[in-house]
Amino acid sequence: MAVTVGLDIGGNAVRAAVVDTGKSNRIVRRFAEMPLPAGAVSGGEIVDEGAVAEAVAALWKRNKLPRKRVIVGTANQRLAVRQVDVPQMGHEELTEALPFQVQDSIPIAVEEAVLDFVPLEQFVTPEGEPMESILAVAVHRDIVDALIRVMDAAKVAPTAVDLQAFALVRAIFGMEGGVGNPLQAIVDIGASITQVVIARAGVAQFVRLLPRGGDDFTAALRDGLNLDAESAEELKRTVGVEPMGMPGDDDDVSKARRILTEQADALIEELRGSVNYFEASAGEERVERLVVAGNAARLPHLANRFGRSLGVAVEPARVLDMLEVGKIEMSDDEILDAQPVIPTAVGLALWGEV
Repeated sequence: MAVTVGLDIGGNAVRAAVVDTGKSNRIVRRFAEMPLPAGAVSGGEIVDEGAVAEAVAALWKRNKLPRKRVIVGTANQRLAVRQVDVPQMGHEELTEALPFQVQDSIPIAVEEAVLDFVPLEQFVTPEGEPMESILAVAVHRDIVDALIRVMDAAKVAPTAVDLQAFALVRAIFGMEGGVGNPLQAIVDIGASITQVVIARAGVAQFVRLLPRGGDDFTAALRDGLNLDAESAEELKRTVGVEPMGMPGDDDDVSKARRILTEQADALIEELRGSVNYFEASAGEERVERLVVAGNAARLPHLANRFGRSLGVAVEPARVLDMLEVGKIEMSDDEILDAQPVIPTAVGLALWGEV
């Protein structure tokens, strides 16, 4: 039995999924989360290493999680993902040559970055030169170092560090069948960042991180209605956004919904810009489907407004519908509530499998 733990360090909680990948069916054995103090993680970066390490250690201790094979994810504004064309070469040779091949394409000095790549497709130039398109990844080394220090302090040794964006694609699209290879997108709305990932055939083609998330919705309610943070968060989850149009009444609920809808529209415009940017280089192909995930995806009617505004089929992430769920010790309602936030942890646990 090959058991892997995926660890998602989010803006307001750390989440772990245990997946058994040793049989023909992949089985989710456990899912657990532990809240983080406010400000411990900001913009995807660990600010308070002690607080995050304490939460990770408590998560492992309380849920008796395995320690042998752990994949931890990262997503923050100081990483870069770029499509780069390079001469065809073997995997090891390209790994060695990667700093030279991508140094002019990424906004991070290669000596300050941890580099990796995902092969996309091979082609031949009109001059007959064999080339390969890759998705080059660069993460500031201090980001990775902070992750390792946190894991060491929690006495959990990570097997690998992976991009949360790749994990999302693995969990949401990697296990699907279907006809053809349409372009599909994931929007994962976290506390302070939103990840936009466009994929084809279960492989990420484009990744962009937007500096906007669920905390912006809460802050807008807090400031607009003069509420404390706790009341604003509760109101956000209850009221939601307007599915279409804008609320016209002037009662408190309509005011709250108007504020949230304005925030949703601002996020939609940034999302539209990201999708249009990618589609401009994709010929006549267009994104045909959008899956919404993340803690803020729980906001009532948000997915509906996304679909109406963008003119694309939109659906919530339902990873657990595609996997066998073992004795996970969660009720049906708890499993349903976990669907928006579990994809990253599950995708990390599927590292090397999908």
